[in-house]
Amino acid sequence: MYNKKFKQSALAMSIATVLATSAYAQDATSDNEQEYDEAEQMEVIEVTGIKGVFLRSMDLKREAKGIVDGISAEDIGKFPDTNLAESLQRITGIAIERDRGEGSEITVRGFGPDFNLVTFNGRQMPTTGGRSFDFSNIASEGISAVEVYKSGRANVPTGGIGAVVNVVTSKPLQRPGLQAAFSAKGVHDKGTREGNDVTPEFAALFSDTFADDTFGIGLSFSYQERDGGWQSATTQDFMSRNFVSQAEVEAYELEFGEPHPDNEWGTIFVGDPKAIGFPTETVDGIYAVPTNIQYNLDDFHRERVNAQLTMQWKPIDSLVATIDYTYAENEIDTEHKDLSAWFEPSCSTRESEWVKEGNIYSPTRYSVVGCAVDRIQGVGRFATVDENNSLGVNFEWTPNDSLKVIADYHDSRGEQKPNSKYGSSGFVAVASLNRITTDGYFSADGMPILDIELGERNSNNQIIRVDELDVNDMQLSGSGFGSIDNQMDVEQLQISGEYVFDNGLTIEIGAARVEVDNAGRTAWVPRNAWSGLGEPGDIADLLSIESIDGVFDGIEGSNDPRMTTDYVTWDFDALIERGEQLLKSGYHGSVEGNGGPCLTNFCPTYNFDVDETTSEESNSFYIQGHYEMELFEMPLNIFVGIRYEDTEVHSKALVPLYDRIEWSVFSNGFDLYKQTNADGSSVQGFSEIKGDYDMWLPSIDIDYEVVENVIIRASYSQTISRPTYNDIKGALFVDWFGSGGGGGRRGNPQLLPMESTNLDFSFEWYFDEASYMSVGYWTKDVENFIVTKTFEDQPLFGNLTTPIEGDLYNQAIEDITGGDPFFEYTPEDVNAYFAEHFADEANVEVTGEGDEIEVVVTGLPTDPVATFDVNIPINQNETTVDGWEIAIQHTFGDTGFGVQANFTIVEGDLEYDINKNEDQWVVPGMSDTANLVAFYEKYGFQVRVAYNWRDDYLQSAGRDPRFVEEYYQWDANISYDINEHFSVFVEGINLTEEDQRIHGRSKYQVREYSVGHTRYNFGARYVF
Repeated sequence: MYNKKFKQSALAMSIATVLATSAYAQDATSDNEQEYDEAEQMEVIEVTGIKGVFLRSMDLKREAKGIVDGISAEDIGKFPDTNLAESLQRITGIAIERDRGEGSEITVRGFGPDFNLVTFNGRQMPTTGGRSFDFSNIASEGISAVEVYKSGRANVPTGGIGAVVNVVTSKPLQRPGLQAAFSAKGVHDKGTREGNDVTPEFAALFSDTFADDTFGIGLSFSYQERDGGWQSATTQDFMSRNFVSQAEVEAYELEFGEPHPDNEWGTIFVGDPKAIGFPTETVDGIYAVPTNIQYNLDDFHRERVNAQLTMQWKPIDSLVATIDYTYAENEIDTEHKDLSAWFEPSCSTRESEWVKEGNIYSPTRYSVVGCAVDRIQGVGRFATVDENNSLGVNFEWTPNDSLKVIADYHDSRGEQKPNSKYGSSGFVAVASLNRITTDGYFSADGMPILDIELGERNSNNQIIRVDELDVNDMQLSGSGFGSIDNQMDVEQLQISGEYVFDNGLTIEIGAARVEVDNAGRTAWVPRNAWSGLGEPGDIADLLSIESIDGVFDGIEGSNDPRMTTDYVTWDFDALIERGEQLLKSGYHGSVEGNGGPCLTNFCPTYNFDVDETTSEESNSFYIQGHYEMELFEMPLNIFVGIRYEDTEVHSKALVPLYDRIEWSVFSNGFDLYKQTNADGSSVQGFSEIKGDYDMWLPSIDIDYEVVENVIIRASYSQTISRPTYNDIKGALFVDWFGSGGGGGRRGNPQLLPMESTNLDFSFEWYFDEASYMSVGYWTKDVENFIVTKTFEDQPLFGNLTTPIEGDLYNQAIEDITGGDPFFEYTPEDVNAYFAEHFADEANVEVTGEGDEIEVVVTGLPTDPVATFDVNIPINQNETTVDGWEIAIQHTFGDTGFGVQANFTIVEGDLEYDINKNEDQWVVPGMSDTANLVAFYEKYGFQVRVAYNWRDDYLQSAGRDPRFVEEYYQWDANISYDINEHFSVFVEGINLTEEDQRIHGRSKYQVREYSVGHTRYNFGARYVF
């Protein structure tokens, strides 16, 4: 007969005395409070440290229903990594996204952050935007375990096609007696350029029980500061274009009376004599045009506060009441500087050199000459604070050995708001108007190289003067200040019951209601003075010249002698003050509306012109049965369940309305002006859209111990991921407007959730203490994937008209061209014609004199109605994703050594085809991953070295894809126990300072190259 008693005792020792339990993880560690009473009657040896983590993670996996993995704390207040996401990446199937070198979001089995649900103690928590959860908001010190549910179960909340991740905090009655831990450490980020070299972090945890362990109180608190830097070289886009000649375009437009689809912004015509080095004949291929090169220098300061208070009362043996309050705050303040140049297509000459890979043509050199454009630089301030508050109560009633009832309620709020007098984000640019040549150099493994030449060219495009960077040439340019206020309220009630029959059958039932209110408000105050404010020299005394020499050391190409390294910097406050003085002196500043509260547009406004609210109400019910039996004298478990979900979505929005379009003829630019009230505030329009859906989600889990310590599992389930909140918001946004119309976007509250049918198979061999090997295969068939559809030529704002194709426009073009459709003309020609012939028209404004004449034309009621192409998300596609997960974990007896390794393979039936120049739909984020952890733990020493690898993957699709290149990272942790209470430690993250590179269709099309920095933590810890 199989010996179950030994396994239950081992489980009680390794899990019940350490892990707190979530509302839906009770089955793996059922009746915890009763088990503690029983545990008090026998000696329990608690295994802590890294080996304890291995043991508890293995036991969680072994005893779970379905496919479950997890990580637990090494000891009270000591998680294996300083960041939860960094710990989760050690689990098979999980990859992480990093922000500022720190783990923030997770991808599970190829499905990104929005496809995974993160809960706290079984509760759905608010975020401040999408459905993805940012783990960087949560300190690891107050966490006792993290559970990852990869297969669906009826009693697990819906929302994660990839996985449901449950973060578990400790409860005082689960660790009777006094428990306390304090830690302090310093953090040194080698990327810091302007902040403190070392910043502090503190954490304290306390819990105690009273009145014969019937009342307990637990308190955790952590405070963390971090100063760091983030440097990157970027190309905003490599625009994919098809080869086409000017003659082909003209013939097409003459025949069909519409623009040629390949005649796009930035297109280089085959045979164009001004396109030096470009192919002279049309070929079958795709070439890429870079938009710009930009060097970014960011320095940030972050302060993170976490606190939790938990109180438990056990008035009778069968009842435990819990009340808890959780608070989290994360402040981030970033100072941004950049040096950039745009490759303006209107320049008289474009020189280029190309490399051909298959039918993909990528530039290795791309230059624009012969146009007077600006050498622009920006300084920005970005400051936000994220705040989360959660109050919850829980009652667990166990009247007898067969029945258990749990009721859980929480009310939680998350909010993100501006944290600076400049709003959430503010930037100011300066520029000199003497850039005459711009060269960009691109390689397959390096950073983009920007070479800017300043001076003057004559009418024959010959250089007659070469300038050095000089603060006396700089003028104040454009600026913008934005405010974002996002709020999410989650109110959730869950009731569940479990009854255990004598014949091995267990029935679970439960019901829940979740109400989510998600509100987002935004405002933007632009000052579009890109042609300059004031005169050169007006701000010279505020500027200084610095260099980026050394910033990109270690990156391929960083020592290229062609690179422009000098840039201008300034004090943000002082420049704004000077700008306001210049505006008051009467200089042109393009101030729209009332210019914000400061009347100059150098400040944010909190008179939000976009106000969106989405409510989502979900009711659910489930029933699940568990039958435990023996087959050939070995344990067999069968779990069958079904879950019903019913959801209603209600989206309301206030958005700005527009009353006119102004066409700046010389630059061929267009501005949409909002309708305003007498006080300058925006006139808003109201929209309201509703949606609903319901579904049944079955699940079956079977596990069988074929021989002792060898378990096979099979799981079938259906799971869902709901649309992102941005996708179900109903507000309409206008993104741009041009001569051919405009573009906009709107959400769709009537979207259905994405639904996945899942199959999982697993083989597990538990061959020694804290040692096992597992091999798993999984597949997911996903329907109702969300794609974006463009609805063309929509008249969004009633009588809003555009001057293009109006009477004045048509007369001007007819007179300029003489009716010849092949006659070439420039915006300067049209500008001059309007100034000469239409200056007295009511809708035409002419300013300036001579060569500096500028004409602005406003649409008339008789002009054509402005139309927009609107992007709206819809349910359409389906796909299949499958993969393998292989893991091994072993501790080598009493030697103190241990190792953990895993490898994950992810494959999908759709791959991005770089040889097609069209919008493509592919699931982003799919990649193979591998992890290796080796440790030594003996005689008070603890050494852990971790290696994490992620293969290259598609980050975003569309016509211009982004591929993140292969990345790996080494981390290490060393600690020494001076005595049983006091220990010291040092940690290193990204020890080899690995950089990250992102490219387009070819590695030559480098989109981003960011510098990797090592981060060191060192400190001490005291445990009572």
